Amino acid sequence: MSKPQDLLNSFYGIDNLVTINLTMPAQDWQALMHAEPRGGRCNFGYIGDRYDWFKATSVTVSGTKFPQSGTFADVGIIKKSYCGSFSTTKPSFRLDFARTVKANEDAAEKLIGTKTLTLNNSSQDPAYVRQPLGYEIFRQAGLPYARCNFAKVIVNGASLGVFVNLEPYKKQFLKNLFAGNDKGNLYELEVGEDIDPAIVASGKISFESGLVPDEKDLTLAATQMATGGLAAAKQVVDYDQFVKLFAMETLLKHWDGFTINVNNTYVYNDVVAVANPNVSNVKLKFIPCGIDQILQEGRNFEIGGKAILARLIRADAGGKANLFSAIRNFASTIFSKTNHDTVLKPYIDRMEALLNTAGVAPTGDINIVRNQIKLVRSGAFQLIGEFPPSPTMFLTRAVGECFHVSNTEFIPPNGPPTGPQEVTHYQGTAVPADYWSVTPAKPSTYKFKNQAYGSWLHADANVKTPSGKLNVYAVRNDPDDGNNFVVEPSGNFGGDAWHKTGYFRLKSAVTNNYVWFSDTDLTPNGKKEACQSANAADAAVLYIF
Repeated sequence: MSKPQDLLNSFYGIDNLVTINLTMPAQDWQALMHAEPRGGRCNFGYIGDRYDWFKATSVTVSGTKFPQSGTFADVGIIKKSYCGSFSTTKPSFRLDFARTVKANEDAAEKLIGTKTLTLNNSSQDPAYVRQPLGYEIFRQAGLPYARCNFAKVIVNGASLGVFVNLEPYKKQFLKNLFAGNDKGNLYELEVGEDIDPAIVASGKISFESGLVPDEKDLTLAATQMATGGLAAAKQVVDYDQFVKLFAMETLLKHWDGFTINVNNTYVYNDVVAVANPNVSNVKLKFIPCGIDQILQEGRNFEIGGKAILARLIRADAGGKANLFSAIRNFASTIFSKTNHDTVLKPYIDRMEALLNTAGVAPTGDINIVRNQIKLVRSGAFQLIGEFPPSPTMFLTRAVGECFHVSNTEFIPPNGPPTGPQEVTHYQGTAVPADYWSVTPAKPSTYKFKNQAYGSWLHADANVKTPSGKLNVYAVRNDPDDGNNFVVEPSGNFGGDAWHKTGYFRLKSAVTNNYVWFSDTDLTPNGKKEACQSANAADAAVLYIF
């Protein structure tokens, strides 16, 4: 890896807490903080610069691990964000060390690998972790990602708190992601902007960098998609990359991204740009950004259809199969329990510990992110209408308890150990008795086989708990209609197959009762019973993990 990339990896390392200490005339800082965007807040149709540049007298950059320290004079600073993250008390901003002093460029690049910085206020993410976590997941998926970590910002001696220190989408960013190629054309797509002939012709799409700024490559790609559909789109888009991006935006609930909301995306033509391109000179790759609102508790997993290319894929049998395959793959790898426990959860834990040292303790907000990450696998399989092929745990939404098959309590209570087994619920310990394999049964029903004992989850109208409620237990024999359950998705989507919550209830195909985790019905040994209820409000709302 080249020296600049090594420097950037060190600078943006997740365990490196950066400090940005800047001084500037007080009146200039007040003007920057209180600046309103030209065109007004959330005016997505405005074309042109929204803010003015100011000059910081000095900026000192240091990190707990890297770099030791470096100070620069006369640094350009400009406010950013004109809508969701807009703030007059803690503004997001960009720094350009070389804007007024050219010599700063070499010095900054030798110190940290870049002459520009982007500091985001995280106002839309009170947990602070969504951006670094999301980009790390995009990296694991083999998709474009920005390096980022956390920074403490001090202005004129006063702390502004913690910011997300995000890698700018500049030359070294492109070289890192695209095998050293920074000679393609880079475009930014904001709200409502798509690879559409009329939108491209309107001049709204921002040309960010590249050798040929006339947007002919973008015009050609838009025309291809408009006239030739998905087959033609594959000639000008890195199709496999886009399908993976589509899947990941879905699983991260990136509702403000490209496929769902045609927003927060960069498009890079990953070739050496030419003046008069043909299809061989166009290979568009999509780069996610603005991911500070992913993994929100109140949103569904949605297979978006707002972007032209997303609609083409949804409407095509082969395209839909490709998308489902990508979703299935991510559910089985990045969002598997193993990767969650060994990689994702520790990554979140490290970020929380670092934030605590920086004086921020958003534990409750981070726990929401933790819970959402655990839910992704369930949402993924629910979207594609499958259960995972390997045994899995079924956890309750409310308290995270799971089904467990007892090998010490049987039905009847003094029955032989070869007979039916009690099924209880508790905070699982990931032993085999907590895991179940799921197989299709009669039309629209499923059977659940315990990994430890090979017994089947069962409900009937005969066997009752000690308190007199209909029991849910495990039997040794199959086939048996009592082993069949209906999986009822939780959430009212009006038949919309493109939205899911990841949660579901189980209903007996024989008794039409729901599986209920009772806290008051106990086995003879005092374990909490799984039993039946005709009331949907009693039903255990479950997800797979």
